[in-house]
Amino acid sequence: MGNCVTNRTKMQTNLEKPQKMYIHQAFVRQTLTNPESRKQMLLFEENFIEMFDESPTFGQSMYWFLLGLQNNEQKGIEYETMLQISEVFILGKSENEILRLPNRVSLILLIVSLYGNLNIKDAIKQFASLEITYLQTARCMQVFVNMMLRKQNLNEQPIKAFVDAIFQKVNGNVPILQLIKFFDNYMTQLEEIVEDYYYNKFLGEQKLFRNPQLQHPSHIINQEWIAFMYLSFMHKDCNKLELLYSTNVHERNFELLSHLLIECQSSVLFLIQCDEGNRKYTFGAYTNFEWKDDAQPNGSKEDCVFQMFPLFKVYKTKNDKFTRSQCTYLNSKNSELKQGIGFGGELAKEFRIFLNQDLLSVQCKNHDKTYEPGELMPIKQAKVSILEVWTIQQIQGTTQFKDLIYQKIEEQIELEEFENPLVHLDEDISSYRSGDHPSLSGSIDQLKEKDSCDWDGESQNGFEEEIIIRGDGFEEVKKNEQGFEVIPLNETSVNKKSTKVQNKEQQYQQLENEDNQFEEVLIKKSDSLDSSALQMVYNVVSGTFGQVESDDNWNGDNSDWKGNGSNQSKSSRVQLSKDLATITEDLKESTNTQY
Repeated sequence: MGNCVTNRTKMQTNLEKPQKMYIHQAFVRQTLTNPESRKQMLLFEENFIEMFDESPTFGQSMYWFLLGLQNNEQKGIEYETMLQISEVFILGKSENEILRLPNRVSLILLIVSLYGNLNIKDAIKQFASLEITYLQTARCMQVFVNMMLRKQNLNEQPIKAFVDAIFQKVNGNVPILQLIKFFDNYMTQLEEIVEDYYYNKFLGEQKLFRNPQLQHPSHIINQEWIAFMYLSFMHKDCNKLELLYSTNVHERNFELLSHLLIECQSSVLFLIQCDEGNRKYTFGAYTNFEWKDDAQPNGSKEDCVFQMFPLFKVYKTKNDKFTRSQCTYLNSKNSELKQGIGFGGELAKEFRIFLNQDLLSVQCKNHDKTYEPGELMPIKQAKVSILEVWTIQQIQGTTQFKDLIYQKIEEQIELEEFENPLVHLDEDISSYRSGDHPSLSGSIDQLKEKDSCDWDGESQNGFEEEIIIRGDGFEEVKKNEQGFEVIPLNETSVNKKSTKVQNKEQQYQQLENEDNQFEEVLIKKSDSLDSSALQMVYNVVSGTFGQVESDDNWNGDNSDWKGNGSNQSKSSRVQLSKDLATITEDLKESTNTQY
């Protein structure tokens, strides 16, 4: 076999055995796409290009990186090498001395930037001192956007605007650790996107990430721009962008825009495009807070302003506890204050961005008391050529998975409650009476043998049990040790029997009917119940279950039913039919009270 290598050392990883088996299955599955790969059980360059079809650049770089990491005479990638690299993508780190990298993003940067390097292992050892060029950074960002959008041909303008912003004040190359730190601080979701992409393309799992989609045509943004905005400041559960207002559609109606903002219940994205001579400037703002037309400072710490073109830069809120932040400002009614829409500044003045109420002009500043300093456009005032306002809708993607988990937990809880003796018997009877379980036909003796307790009183384990239905709907079983024992019916006995227990005041009797045999169950009311609980009781007079507060025949103090002045705990006979099919009709008729 081509995959057999002599003197192979055992691979040390932190992957568990099921994960290794999963990776091995994925490796074998990938070899089936190529006859030569299937024959030698190796992955070649064609395999990686086909595997990462949205980003051939990454597939090719991945192959040569792994080939240098493998460092043997093989021209294909072995399973052990894929296991080594998969540990980083799955766990986010590796115990291998060669691949001890900060995270998954750093691995992508290393793979792409080292393309063409024939000495991969030595280059990795010098990782901390590596520098990355402008073209390498652009290629890496292209790979990241490929991963997000799952398409090959991209609009390169957003990528160029982002990379230009990084290298704007840099003479030469950028240290790779500095770039990794930038991603960690400003693009935290990139790590999860890389993990998801690898799971999808190599391991064959369905991807969880969905890039937010434009629901209407735009004159300013496209999916590539949205990808950078998503990475920089949008919520991770963003699903789609819907057009709320556009000067190309609604003309320049400030009253309409104010009304739409007040009624909006989601995050809002402002995009402003200005034309000054032959130059075009695009910038905007993002807010998560509810809009109010009160000329007061509003907004949240998650808001931001940003320059979009020609450079892509994001300016987030400052952590200044002594400044009253004014992330958003809206005033269409108060003529004594400035009317329009503002972002940043403090106390209705010194705005970072301010749109006049005619929506024809906009003023910008490079700094204010709310947001980080930085340029939005090189001029202070310009004419607004296009204004677009988008609402950002969210889906509960993570919540959906949590719901599935909770559903499993609830099913387990229901199973445990079904196996609980007391709750099982009580729920079977009450649910059958309401028609929820018409198929129940087991005998009382079978249920009693399994459940080992009665409705509201004693168990054959020698414990007194009480069902307490709490206000939140959960059931609680309280047990107090008592001397009580359930004696099964003696079907051959004609005469009535009485059995004495440790407490001689309590008696358990057996009765025999002409058609049906009934078992007499002792219901013992406890002298002490939690006053804050909602207790479910069985009314021996009406023959129904009910709540303590709403039962007319209940004294309200656990002593006895109305009509009996005794303060001592009484025992009540409830004859339960063995045949559950007739429990509804026979329950009242077979219920007697012993005074």
